[in-house]
Amino acid sequence: MNFILKGFHSFVFYFLFLVLFSTSGVSSLFAGETVEILGGPEDVNLRLVALLNKLDPDFYADEKTQGFVYRYKNRWKNPYDFNIYVGKVGKTSPDSIIRIESPRRGQERMWKEIFEQELLQKPPHESAVPLSEKYHAISQGLNLITPMASVGYNSWNSPLFSNRDTLVSMSIYLLCDLILAGGAYMYAQENLPKKNIWDNMMNTKGPGNVWESPNAVGVFAALAVTRTIRAFDAWEDTAAHNKTAQFGWSFKF
Repeated sequence: MNFILKGFHSFVFYFLFLVLFSTSGVSSLFAGETVEILGGPEDVNLRLVALLNKLDPDFYADEKTQGFVYRYKNRWKNPYDFNIYVGKVGKTSPDSIIRIESPRRGQERMWKEIFEQELLQKPPHESAVPLSEKYHAISQGLNLITPMASVGYNSWNSPLFSNRDTLVSMSIYLLCDLILAGGAYMYAQENLPKKNIWDNMMNTKGPGNVWESPNAVGVFAALAVTRTIRAFDAWEDTAAHNKTAQFGWSFKF
């Protein structure tokens, strides 16, 4: 059993390395969506701030604009997750550019479509459809069964998720469940009370299965970790989706 535990520990280390690498700031260099808008940055900025306030006022201006004129980030209470920049298309151009960055590709595309419809007055794609409301009770209820089901519910016909976002989120929750609950299960199994020589001589009944171990509660505690984390994510996903849906925008899926 020791060699299994060693292999399990190596797998945990490798998995955490992949997660940290994939979510690091390095990947953001290759992400983002842009929208070009007629008008100077000051005028575009006023229109952008009015739109952000309409959706959710929990955002702030960041002085670290990274070469742009303005930069806005969501606060922790905001269900959206974004970095939005406003700058000039070029030194000699009178027009502006808005750049959107988010950990989720879906949110980047969602913001781009909103800006095109609101700031450019561009009609949505012919295959675009309005959003239907999602329900916190359903998302949280599915989360109790498995976080993967909750992710699937929230991502279905929602601009907040791309197919890649859905696959990555579901895979991470599944792997975390396997790692945490699997590790707790093996620990409980390894620490089952052992029969001594006198028990063998008296033909005493053995320690039973792993669920009779005093450490079996750790398996349920491990499963609760991912469901607690997903509970907050599910609330944000549902709240952001419904906030977006109330304005009647249409999105292409």
